Amino acid sequence: MMRTLLTRRRRVASPRGMTLLEIMIVVAILGLIASVVVVGVMNSFERARISASRLKVGQILQALDMYRANEGDYPSQSEGLRVVANPPNGGPSYFKDKNIPKDEWGQEFVYFYPARNGGSGPEVISKGPDRNEGTDDDIRAGDKGKE
Repeated sequence: MMRTLLTRRRRVASPRGMTLLEIMIVVAILGLIASVVVVGVMNSFERARISASRLKVGQILQALDMYRANEGDYPSQSEGLRVVANPPNGGPSYFKDKNIPKDEWGQEFVYFYPARNGGSGPEVISKGPDRNEGTDDDIRAGDKGKE
């Protein structure tokens, strides 16, 4: 009998569940944690796209150097990267899949020869995340002596 009374008291004294306020606090904390994680992941994706575009700019410069070694000079401004993809002498493309690569935002790279910064070599630019040339987020490379 005594044992039944103690068991009954314990059951009455223990809470049966969580209150609405406690559930709302837990949901708010989980939402805050999720937003911090999402912001961090999105920033990582953008940094990865910038790094990938830098690599592509470097690959284009290598293709331009190979073109120059075989043809004697870099393509003119008017020829652009088109002749690197499809050389005029019918030779193989200097790009992996015969197409001019695009940056990670789907934009074409901008090509200048000679470089606008006063250098003697070519200049290759990705317009960057904002897709506008001439802004601070542009990804550029060219004329190794002037960078």
